[in-house]
Parts: sequence; C-alpha cells; structure tokens
Amino acid sequence: MSTVLQRLANRWLKRAEVVPLSNCVHFCGFRYGMGEYNPYETYLHDITFTGDREAARRRFVDFLRYYRPKDLGEALGVDLERHYNLWCYPWTRRMPPSGWHDDPASCPDILTNFSSRGVLLHRIEEEFGWLERSLDSICEHGYQPRKFGSQLCARKLVRADGECRYLLEDGNHRVAALSALGEQTVTVSMLPIKTVRETDLLRWPQVRRGSYSTADARSVLHAYFDGNQRVRTTEDPADILEAAP
Repeated sequence: MSTVLQRLANRWLKRAEVVPLSNCVHFCGFRYGMGEYNPYETYLHDITFTGDREAARRRFVDFLRYYRPKDLGEALGVDLERHYNLWCYPWTRRMPPSGWHDDPASCPDILTNFSSRGVLLHRIEEEFGWLERSLDSICEHGYQPRKFGSQLCARKLVRADGECRYLLEDGNHRVAALSALGEQTVTVSMLPIKTVRETDLLRWPQVRRGSYSTADARSVLHAYFDGNQRVRTTEDPADILEAAP
C-alpha cells in the first residue's frame, strides 16, 4: 500500500475507543496503571510523588543499562522455543530489521533499539524532556488531543476469552503522564482491520509460514496481557556515552 493510501486509510478508517488506562501496554510488555515497573510511567510517578528528580533519573538510567534484550522473548520477559528478532511479531506480514545497531546514534528509540557500544546520554536526556513536557503540558492545559493533534494510536489485541489490550504505537509518554496524574481511562485511535485476535492465530502470517510455532505465537500475545516483570536482561551494563564513539 502506498504512503498516500496509508494516510487515507488512517484518516477514514480509524476508530476512537475509550478504554481503561490499565489495558494499555508498551511495546516492551510493560503495562500501565498496574503499579508495576514501567520505565516511562515509573519515572513520572517518581518525580510527581517524591519530587526527587535526580533519584528518578538514576533509576531510569539504571534500567536502560541493564535492559538489553537480544531477542523478542528476552524483550517481553517470556521463554520461547525459538529465537525471534526484536519486534518480529507473529501477526505481521513483514519482518523488521534487527533492533541492534552498530552506531548508537542510529537507534530510533532507546527502549526498543540497542547498540553494543552503549547509550548516548543526549538521547536519555531527550526522553526526560519528552516525558516532563508531556506531564507539564497536561497539568497546565489539560489533556486536549484534538487541539494539539496528538491522538493515542494503538493496535488492539484480543485474547481468546475476549479480554483486550491496547499496544501503544504512539503516545507512550502521554499515557505515562496521564497515569501519573491519576487518570483511569484514555481514548485510543486504532484501525479495526489491524486488530490481532487469538482466535485467528493459525492464520497469522508468520504462523502460516512456519516461522513461528503456535505455542510461541500465543506466548508473545499473552505477554502483553500478563505484563513484563523481567526488567534486567543482562549482567553486563551498557556504557552511557557522552558522545557517539
């Protein structure tokens, strides 16, 4: 599908749905509104309720140094039968490139992409800025997604028993801020045709191709319902880099 057609589809086919904030989940499997560790949410909760910004930042950096998953199972905190590259989902048609980069400056996102050389300090500071600006903006102006053109975009995941989760594709910083401010519900925008249903598992593209076992495909889906408790994936912490090597 061309870029123009994709934009038209997004404009005319997307639907808005008010959902419990606690049903929203980050790509890495960290749930929101559950009182569990979530790097974005925990950071904003820490500075909101303790006021100790430096301690909150140290905790966030410590997470980044030790959360270094080599494959999707490690990233989601689940044990899988096979090795799958980061963010290679069983329900997608195309497999993305590896989430590991030689150049740390090439990482589009430091929570989902990694470099063996380490993490750039200015990229961490960007995260702090985005998170704090989201919180400050909502505190000052309220949450006005229509005014600021900042809809929360998600992919709906539906378990066999009908339980739903909303995998946030855009808006994690804002949901973290809303959670820190005590909101219980959020409005998410999604394409119904992209909904992932466990009842369709045998028809998921990577399962049909044999790239995924049915057990692993189910485990990946369920990881977004159960939450990720594995916040450390390595004993060898990443270096924090003042500048690109």
